[in-house]
Amino acid sequence: MDIKSTLRKQIIERRESLSRQQVEEKSRAVMNCLVSLPEFIKASTVMSYMDFRNEVRTREIIAFCLSNGKRVAAPRVDKSGGKGASKLVAYEIRDLEKDFEPGTFGLLEPRTDESRIVAPEEVDLVLVPGVVFDRKGNRIGFGAGYYDRILARTRNDCIKAAVAFDFQVLDEIPAEEHDIPMDIIITESGVIYNSKGERKN
Repeated sequence: MDIKSTLRKQIIERRESLSRQQVEEKSRAVMNCLVSLPEFIKASTVMSYMDFRNEVRTREIIAFCLSNGKRVAAPRVDKSGGKGASKLVAYEIRDLEKDFEPGTFGLLEPRTDESRIVAPEEVDLVLVPGVVFDRKGNRIGFGAGYYDRILARTRNDCIKAAVAFDFQVLDEIPAEEHDIPMDIIITESGVIYNSKGERKN
């Protein structure tokens, strides 16, 4: 098993050992930190996935955005291109309860509505899922590459942010040339800015 797979397995096991109360308490701290960031406050359009299996609760973040007048987009895996051509397409979310349905891998994804497609270039801040991160902003996801492809299409000033628990952030993890680093990682303890200094504004 390679280093990425080993780290992925270890961190997922640790995350899944958290109690519901621990997840809720830590998630509340993460959200409070996120919504106070100037980068978040300034963002008009926010793209966020729906949390799954003891991830930081993004449902509450989406609800906060909707109640505070932000435009919200959520990603859905589009398999219409055939095998090997799957990609993420973002759809606008207006109702947290009505606009999601079970999708790929059992994740809640937005319902398909062509009139609600949000282009990556329209997003000001995107919350990117991941299993393991480091202080340079590097990320280990599930290996499908969906997010690297859609992030490559966002504007240079789009903030790439991750929400995670403290134990998901290590000093250094393996990274590939094509990997797109996070600008910001928000945990229950605070904010970590990309130490590479690569963010473009």
